[in-house]
Amino acid sequence: MKEIIGNSILDKFFDETTMSLHIKEGRPILKKKWHPGSWKPVIEWWSLDKKAFADLVDAIYKEIDNRDDGFLEIDRKLSKVLQLGPYRIVIVHPPLSDGMEMTVVKPIKTLEIEDYKLTPEVFDLLRNKAKGILISGSPGSGKTTFAQALIGLFHRDNHIIKTVESPRDLLVSDDVVQYSFTYGTHDEVRDILLLSRPDYTVYDEVRNTSDFELYKDLRLTGIGLVWVIHATRPVDSIQRFLGTIEMGIIPQVLDTVIYIDKWEVKEVYNLQLTVKIPEWMESEDLARPVIIVTSFLTKAVEYEIYTFGEQIVVMPLSGAEGSSNEWRVTSKGKSAISEYAKEAIHKKLAQLLPCDFFIKVKGNGLDLYVPDFYKWRIIGKAWASIGDLEKTVWMSINVKSFENLPLLDVKTDISESKKNARLDIAFPDQYAGKVLCLMIGEDLVYFTADINAIITIKDKSMTKTIQKKWFVIVDLEKL
Repeated sequence: MKEIIGNSILDKFFDETTMSLHIKEGRPILKKKWHPGSWKPVIEWWSLDKKAFADLVDAIYKEIDNRDDGFLEIDRKLSKVLQLGPYRIVIVHPPLSDGMEMTVVKPIKTLEIEDYKLTPEVFDLLRNKAKGILISGSPGSGKTTFAQALIGLFHRDNHIIKTVESPRDLLVSDDVVQYSFTYGTHDEVRDILLLSRPDYTVYDEVRNTSDFELYKDLRLTGIGLVWVIHATRPVDSIQRFLGTIEMGIIPQVLDTVIYIDKWEVKEVYNLQLTVKIPEWMESEDLARPVIIVTSFLTKAVEYEIYTFGEQIVVMPLSGAEGSSNEWRVTSKGKSAISEYAKEAIHKKLAQLLPCDFFIKVKGNGLDLYVPDFYKWRIIGKAWASIGDLEKTVWMSINVKSFENLPLLDVKTDISESKKNARLDIAFPDQYAGKVLCLMIGEDLVYFTADINAIITIKDKSMTKTIQKKWFVIVDLEKL
């Protein structure tokens, strides 16, 4: 572990525990102080007035002009990003900000790969086997510091290493070439890297679609990659590739995910592509390409990623925690995948069917309830139409009529207001707040009963249909 020395006018603002400096003209200066695993804000009860602020900025620009390690990385009318030795400086001018503002960030210490106390298996993986490495973690977790440690390891092994940064703030050996998108386009940097063929390219902070495309192009040519990306969980970093790179290519370009939290390696994921039946499905007809995400530390399969209809499913296994985009698999895993399937299939069928419908997912198939008039139209001649639907949703479909739906036999009271064509249907008290499904003519309509177990129908055409044809209540619990 080495302390970083700046040798700059900015040194007077920093000590060995200060990781960033936040200055706004006329306001107290804020510093972030760090120790392993956490940081805390510290307010300095003095400030820089407009002239003192301008003098500091002028001094920084003079240093940049006279130092080989000083760069104006981004030069916009109202904002500047500079790199001065280890210091990354962001300056914002009014009216983009409501006053002159400066943020200065400085790494506190550099770490060697040995400081992370990796197991021999993980060390060997990173040194000799992994070629598509993604370093993920939340802001301030130590991602860039770990990337620098990896660069140090590769440099000791005499590999040719190049970095892509904006700004160039990685602290690396002079043997390492550092590129910046500030002075070159993605296409130009891609061409340089493809022609020069380094052993490893390290990309700090992947952000947009062009970055992901560059990752894919470089990795498919055999260049080793180490890329840094923001993510609050390791699986989130993989999900950021979904939709920007074809799913089947992801395991070819991304084989290892390192998750950093509080400056420690908390998780290591491996990715592999296979063809199998996803967990919690049963029919062999449902076999498809699946990305298997395995914890290198525990050897347990944590996630499966696959397409279901037009959606991409990230299914947590082995106790992995789900998110708002995922379904948590517990002892009731089959029902979880059934509910996910129901949502995805319903959305797809709503685009294809000409009528109201109700679906019930059952294992490797589903029951599709439709108005009797449409039943044979949906099945089609020689079952051709239903065959196309089954290929679309990857499941066998049993078409049934609405008449086959189980009905709820409960007593209801109806009150009608002829003045505004309003119907109130009162149910027994136990249905208060519950969702109820009414079949009105050839339509299925869902209502939520109020606290008095009453549903109100205000649609004039619907009330007329009830007056002519009545209605029945579908028993949702028996489906």
